[in-house]
Amino acid sequence: MMSVNLITELMVNLLRVLLIRKLMELFLPAEEEGEKKVLAAAVCYYLLTSVLYGIVHLSALYEACNFIGIAGLCFFYPGTWKKRIFVALAVFATDLACALAVYFAFSREGVMHQQAIRTLLLFICVTVIRPIASRAEDGEIAFDQRQAGILILIPGAGIFILCVLLYEGFEGAAATLICVSVLIISLSVFFLYHMMADHYRSVREQELYRQQTFAYQNQLEVITESQGRIRALRHDMKNHILVLQMLLQKGDLEETRRYLAAMQDFMANPSEYIETGNETVDSLLNYKLQRAREVLQTVEAGVCIPEKLVLHSFDLNVVLGNLLDNAIEAAAETEEKKLKLTMELEKGVLFLHVRNSCQGIADGRVQRLKTTKAGASDHGIGLSSVRRIVEKYHGDMEMICENGDMETDIVMYISEM
Repeated sequence: MMSVNLITELMVNLLRVLLIRKLMELFLPAEEEGEKKVLAAAVCYYLLTSVLYGIVHLSALYEACNFIGIAGLCFFYPGTWKKRIFVALAVFATDLACALAVYFAFSREGVMHQQAIRTLLLFICVTVIRPIASRAEDGEIAFDQRQAGILILIPGAGIFILCVLLYEGFEGAAATLICVSVLIISLSVFFLYHMMADHYRSVREQELYRQQTFAYQNQLEVITESQGRIRALRHDMKNHILVLQMLLQKGDLEETRRYLAAMQDFMANPSEYIETGNETVDSLLNYKLQRAREVLQTVEAGVCIPEKLVLHSFDLNVVLGNLLDNAIEAAAETEEKKLKLTMELEKGVLFLHVRNSCQGIADGRVQRLKTTKAGASDHGIGLSSVRRIVEKYHGDMEMICENGDMETDIVMYISEM
């Protein structure tokens, strides 16, 4: 009988750990590279809680170790430290509220039955939260200090109230009601997170559209200047033809070449780095490369794509905008200050290569970037967006640092119109 109860208790705790992990992954992005570490941490957490609960049951020691285990598990997921602290506190508050609500409401039941009901209640909580936190983009959100403080304060206060209930001898219906209220508040903070994430995403999209507007405005100025040069050349075309005819009659081929080169230089617009005929690509790249020319010493760009691409302009803005912003920022901090961009479409496959000088990054494959600048919590979020867009087009992205140069290669499967 004892062995059956032990096996049942271990299975119930296993389900509880799986639910806690699922709850974490609704708000922290999971990566394949770190899956083994997360799994190992989850196994250690399961063994720790199983042993302690079998010895001391619901107690100060158990809950302290429970929180340490949840916090430790959270820190194996990628994300800012503020977000991981919030998730650790919110998950622990939810788990503790479920435990104490069951403890006060079913005090006459056995320990195993309480653990089973607690796990069932936690399952209900995860089921309620899951629909509002299933977006992959939510894993990228990074809040400022004030927003993070609010998110951390709410579950922290709930944990404090629950600890007072447990260790000051409260019991009965009143204690159960307070625990249920704290549980509802703990669930509400996840909804609050989702609302703030929606607002954050909206602000980021507005910023992308604002940059796109500036890019189109810049391209309009480039086109206007180019048209002005064409009109000026056309106005003097008769005179140019007469001069060229005269030079050819004299047989002065060298002077003819110099004259034609001067005409070509006159036609060249120094602000028009890219001219593919694709309005979105031309406007965005000319805007970004103009900024790059202002802060870098060497800027190279080679783009060979058709005028029409089956690629949403917003997606292209996210990919090119974030990659070039990161590359320009990194290159500007180095002595070389160099940037190279290559983009081409071949048989429905779009190849994008960005190479820039960098510093402070170890050689090898790079998963995410770090910065020491203000607003570091937001850095790298753009790359997560880029990866998501690349996956949308069934592509692949690889970042490699070698000898002080960062190389980013992207392949996306699209087609011409």
